[in-house]
Amino acid sequence: MEANFIRRIRKSGSSNCINIPVEIVKLLGLEEGELVKVTIEKIRKEVSYDGES
Repeated sequence: MEANFIRRIRKSGSSNCINIPVEIVKLLGLEEGELVKVTIEKIRKEVSYDGES
């Protein structure tokens, strides 16, 4: 099973990180210490306020 979501990169010490929403963790039955495959795709920064990006 896979899930897609958008997250902002954050700084944690000297590393960059993203968090996984709790809903996704529950949906996929993930637990701390498990290995997961991560695919990264950069998206546009600009988001208009009329619902179009």
